[in-house]
Amino acid sequence: MNRTHVGRAGTVALALGLLLTGPAAVFAANTVTEDVTAGTRTASITDLALQSLPVAHVDTTTAGDSLDLGVDDSSGTGAGWNVTIESSDLVYTGANNGTDIPADHLAIGTPVAPGHTAGQAIDGTNGPLLVGTGGTLDAPIKVINAEADYGQGTYTQSIPVALTVPADSRVGTYTATLTVSITAGP
Repeated sequence: MNRTHVGRAGTVALALGLLLTGPAAVFAANTVTEDVTAGTRTASITDLALQSLPVAHVDTTTAGDSLDLGVDDSSGTGAGWNVTIESSDLVYTGANNGTDIPADHLAIGTPVAPGHTAGQAIDGTNGPLLVGTGGTLDAPIKVINAEADYGQGTYTQSIPVALTVPADSRVGTYTATLTVSITAGP
């Protein structure tokens, strides 16, 4: 009887050993992948209707108007960026044989410090920062920039603008096309 009892214990031990040392568990290595795709880098201004001026026998300058600039860097590159503004001549339309006003009569003043709307906060050293003190728009003028690794967000800037209307300009409408460009790089 003793033997039978030992045999059962041995069988139970063997079965327990097989359960404990049975086939090894197989684990698969799984991964999760996410692609982040490039967005765009954009700069734009809103249309602006300057105040009306009466005909005058001296050059007259408008004042108190501002361009509203919006900048967004969703490119995901961290390259930094520069924004410039340039104007065409102000083309005359009307019935009084007026002449175009040259682009060098349209000028901007010192831009206002940019405001933060979304994304990376403004850094006081690396930007986005206002650039320059203004000038005539017959050539591109840089108004705001961000150094590499900065300016990865959405920003606004107000830019004062003035037009000097030549003496004895004819009654009509004068329209310019502003070109706003954003380029990568500090």
